[in-house]
This record gives sequence, C-alpha cells and structure tokens, in this order.
Amino acid sequence: MFMRKICTFLLLATFLSSCDDGDVIITSFNFEDAPLQFCEGANSLVFFKINDASNESLSLQLNVEEDAFTESSTLTFQLNESTNFINYRTFDVAPTATYFCNSIPPTSPAVLQDYIGTDGTATITVEAVFNDNDGIEEDSDSDLDTDLDGLLDYYDFDDDGDNVPTALEIGPDPDNPMDTDGDGTPDYLDADDDGDTVLTRNEATEDDINPMNNITDPNVGADYLNRAVAVETIIEVYIEHEYDFTSSAALRVNNAVFTNGEEQLTQESLDLGTITTIATGTTPITPDFPEL
Repeated sequence: MFMRKICTFLLLATFLSSCDDGDVIITSFNFEDAPLQFCEGANSLVFFKINDASNESLSLQLNVEEDAFTESSTLTFQLNESTNFINYRTFDVAPTATYFCNSIPPTSPAVLQDYIGTDGTATITVEAVFNDNDGIEEDSDSDLDTDLDGLLDYYDFDDDGDNVPTALEIGPDPDNPMDTDGDGTPDYLDADDDGDTVLTRNEATEDDINPMNNITDPNVGADYLNRAVAVETIIEVYIEHEYDFTSSAALRVNNAVFTNGEEQLTQESLDLGTITTIATGTTPITPDFPEL
C-alpha cells in the first residue's frame, strides 16, 4: 500500500479526515492494481494511473528529452508546478485514457478534488535492450567486443570490423556460418576472410570503403573473397552501423507534497510501476576507429 498522510501527516486509508479549513475527502489513494499508462506530448510525457473503483487518478508530467530512452539510464526530475509535476484527482465518474491524452483536457468527467505535487523527485529507470538483427544468438551479458570499436558484439552491426555487415557474412545457415578460407574462424569474426594476408577492410578503395563493391574478377566476386587478388589500401574508418533498441521505464516518486489551496497531502514513496515498452527504434552510429 502507498503511504498516506494529510495535514499533520496522519495515516489515511479510506475514511474521512479533516484539515484546518474544512473537510478533505480522500477516497482511497490506492493505485497498486491500476496499470501504468502514458501519453506523449510535444515536449513531455504524461504517465497516469486510474482507479476505476474510486474514480481517482494519479498523473505525472515530465519534461523528457527525445533520446532519453535510447539507452539504459536513471533519470531524476525535481517536481515543480510547471514542467515536472504530479497530480492526484478525484472525479464524479472514472476518467479514461483519453482524458490525459488530449492536449486540452475535456470538461467531463468533472474534477471533484485536484491536488498538485509542488515538491518531491521523480525517477525513471530506463532499461534498453539492443539487437543487431544479424541472426547470431549472442549473450547480451557478454562484454565481448571483437573489433574493439566500442560496440559489444551482441549489438554490433559488424562484429569483426571489416566493413562487411555480420548478417551478410554469416551465409544462409547461421548454425554453420561461412568460413571462406577454412581457417576455423567464421567470416563474420575473421578480419581476413579469404586468407590472402590482406585484411578484408583493406580490400576496398579510398573512394568506396565498402569491400563488397571492390570487384576485380566478376566470376569470383568481391576481392575480399578472392584469394588470387591481394591489393591493399589502408582503410582506417568504419561504415555506418545501426542497431535496434526496445526500452522499458520504471517510475518512482519520492517525498511528493501535494497541495490544494491550504490543504496538503504527502507521499513518502510512490512506486508507479513499469511501462514494458516505452520506446522502440533504430540507432545509427559510426564507431571511432580504435587506436591500437
């Protein structure tokens, strides 16, 4: 249960309590079983929970940067009365998600009580899961970075840093990936795919750093797979990479102080719950070439 306090910080459950300037009716302030939902605005996110049984809502508006959910992080916001604030409201009938997702709140249902959080902190714990979609099942807990480009293999578009995407080096059977030179190292982890002593990355040209486009003998294919061609051009730059991400967000509010005129309601800790999928997308990145 959430901790509830009014005026002199007496615990409140589902009964009538009074403050100095009149009666304050708080139905329950119980949102444990209510799912956490959210709406996206121009410069902010609105998170909300609705208790249908008691016609109550708890909403939290936060000014969140657009890229806040592209990687795992902990975000902290100071609550105020403008950009970041929390509201506790009671209504004549239970609101729906539409009430919070409109730029202009509708006139119905009617608000009976409106407490705004003027103090406290809100914390969002973001967990982002990355996927390079290369067909290789890799341990997301592994810290393996084969090409030392700063991207771990499990979400690295090009695991061996040879400027040929891993997905194209695997071949038709991910369980038996291609090994062009037969050295026991599959192409997607082999810096020299054809074993001609010239790195795959360096079997390109300065004008086009993609090795797949450098073809001397069309009957064989790209030079990086043709052992008979070993022309070297030093390439010390990577092609653009990309990986997908899916993020979840867990919300908590601490030491919130709600006010309604001279009335005050405090909540020491509010666990609002988790949005399991708050953002998905693709992150493009060109890794820096390592200084070995």
